[in-house]
Amino acid sequence: MRALYPLLLFVVVLLGSCKKEALDSDAPEVLKNAGLLRVECNKCVINYQVNNKDYQVRIDRGSNDIAFFYADGFNLITKVLSKEEQKIRLLVMDSFGRVVSNELKDWTEGESRTQTFVIKIK
Repeated sequence: MRALYPLLLFVVVLLGSCKKEALDSDAPEVLKNAGLLRVECNKCVINYQVNNKDYQVRIDRGSNDIAFFYADGFNLITKVLSKEEQKIRLLVMDSFGRVVSNELKDWTEGESRTQTFVIKIK
């Protein structure tokens, strides 16, 4: 039993002296926050930009929940094109569940609107 104490002490000292390497500052950030973009419409197209990447979603009927991921505050840019006369709801929520925007407006056929939403971390 006495022989185990020096071995245990050696293991504790060895593990305690291990150093964690810091992440390289040039490494890409982990996208840990998930926001929600909900579009309720019939026959519309939404283009949106997250972290300088463009995405496009076509909605034929009803609604579509689109998750977007981010690491820091940014501006979410959306462009909606209505293919018919209708009411369109555009709901934007951040990763904390806070409503950034919840708009329900009348759109005409062929109408397109571009909007920018400020997504904050705090």
